[in-house]
Amino acid sequence: MIRIREITDPDLKARVVAKLGEVRGLAIVPEWFELDDADFVDLLNEIRDDDAGLNDDWEKDYQPRWR
Repeated sequence: MIRIREITDPDLKARVVAKLGEVRGLAIVPEWFELDDADFVDLLNEIRDDDAGLNDDWEKDYQPRWR
């Protein structure tokens, strides 16, 4: 588990709070808010994907080989 207040990098903390608010629909994310490890990794992956400019609709465009 990780609490928002345990993130020491101010830039990362702001980005995690912003993404968490977007994903969960929270207007304010309190410092005591806890994420389990899997949720935290999911948020980090979404932030990474945003930085890489990956399309949100990639699943729609993805055509698996077995089809």
